[in-house]
Amino acid sequence: MLLGGTLVLASVSPLWAQDPFDLPKRPSGPYEIRGVVVDGKTGEPLPEVELSFQENAQPAGAPFEIIQSDASGNFRVANLAEGKYTIRASRQGYAPQAYLQHENFWTGIAVGPGKDSLHVRFPMSPSATIVGQVTSEIGEAVRGATVTLWMEQIENGVRSVTQSETANTDDQGRYRLEHLLPGKYSVSVHAMPWYSRYAGPRTEAGVAYLPDMVYPTLFYPNTRDWHGMEWISLRPGQVEAADFHLLPEPSAHLQIQISEEPEARSNLALTSELPGGTSNTVEFSSVNVSAGVMEISGIAAGHYRIQGQRENLRQDLDVAGTTQMTLDAPVAGGTTIRGSIQVADGDPQPGFGILQLQDANGHTYLAQFHRDSGDAAHPAVSFEFENLPAESQVYEVSIVQPQDLVVRTIEANDAKVFGTTFAVDGQHEPSLVITVSQVSTAITGIVMKQGKPLAGAMVLLMPQNAKDSERLVRRDQSDSDGTFRLAPLLPGKYLLVALEHGWELEWSRPEVLQPFLKKALRLEINEKPIETVSLEVQ
Repeated sequence: MLLGGTLVLASVSPLWAQDPFDLPKRPSGPYEIRGVVVDGKTGEPLPEVELSFQENAQPAGAPFEIIQSDASGNFRVANLAEGKYTIRASRQGYAPQAYLQHENFWTGIAVGPGKDSLHVRFPMSPSATIVGQVTSEIGEAVRGATVTLWMEQIENGVRSVTQSETANTDDQGRYRLEHLLPGKYSVSVHAMPWYSRYAGPRTEAGVAYLPDMVYPTLFYPNTRDWHGMEWISLRPGQVEAADFHLLPEPSAHLQIQISEEPEARSNLALTSELPGGTSNTVEFSSVNVSAGVMEISGIAAGHYRIQGQRENLRQDLDVAGTTQMTLDAPVAGGTTIRGSIQVADGDPQPGFGILQLQDANGHTYLAQFHRDSGDAAHPAVSFEFENLPAESQVYEVSIVQPQDLVVRTIEANDAKVFGTTFAVDGQHEPSLVITVSQVSTAITGIVMKQGKPLAGAMVLLMPQNAKDSERLVRRDQSDSDGTFRLAPLLPGKYLLVALEHGWELEWSRPEVLQPFLKKALRLEINEKPIETVSLEVQ
């Protein structure tokens, strides 16, 4: 079952906290859910766990009941209607989590005739913690330093590095990052010397200014290059220390030749590269503009990107000591493709979404489309792609969001259309009219293991042709009765597999998934739903 919203792990406060007298109406019936909450590491029962219950039809909404497990970890909710239910749990020392949660998926509890909902075993993973202290070159505490937590994880079949959360050091230079699920983490720290605001080799009004020094950003364990940072493998309940010792170095200075136009000197940002392909705006101690030169000081030597308000005004450079540069003229704009979206007869008009163009080399370009204000009786849904390469090219058109829309036809001025693709000559700026329609095709089925339904398996549907867009991939997690549902689906030929430990696999890599595809079920999706598919888990 797909989770309706991402669980925030930075707090033990439950996401569903609300006025207990304002809960949705209970789905009344003769069934019940019974179970026990246990420590996922030791198997010991957990008392006083806060449990919320929701109908799967409204997984992102409010729960209809909130209870606590008893002294033996047991819980019970009676008088329920037939259906499926989501259980979420929260307890001090444990990260908030849904039942058998993986990424943004979880397992729903099936309730009804022939369904076993009386023996639910909910394992909660104890929170892990990273603690540390940040000290200066003379061993003093560095207060107010920004500590960033990085997480290595497999999401959507891809191993990636993401920023998880941040914290600041206290008066003793200490920090604490807690409520962490087991996994691989690393930490970085950024701070400015307390005296940086007084930096400068000069004396004014009898005040001696301190040396112009900075602390470079450090990654665990005390390396300046994030490519060399090490990972901490946290087990359930583990507490790991990661200390930092900051050493100051002379500040680098960046002198930028700019024009006297106000636009040239404003809206300039200096950024540095961070793990996972991200970047952040660099903090510096001072900026001074004089005689057509903007000088930025209070930054560490390193590689940076300077960027204007417009995306096509950017330059990469290495800064050390005093570095001088001149901003290049903005790159000439490329082709702009505009258009509108209309719907097939009888389908509702989309109010918002994301349109994608993909060229023959696999490069993709995204644009939002939205309903224009104005004529309420005949609202238009428009889009615009800017700064496309000014060259002849063939583009394939697809809808990224919402997922239940599919491109049916394209009409174009100044472009040649071939089905759902069109060709531009690089000299004209074409306008398009794209007709879309909704699709509601679904696959429902059950995952089996040795003749019995299996809960918590990853169900993966992907195109038979590996060159097809990843937008066609669908996933689900089997519920307590082994059932799953994949929707909406676009027409095409697919492979369907169920993986018991798929959440731990980089399944987006062909060499990883290939052994499982030998036993995949081959399906052709059209306008009709496919029901009661049975899959043996691998």
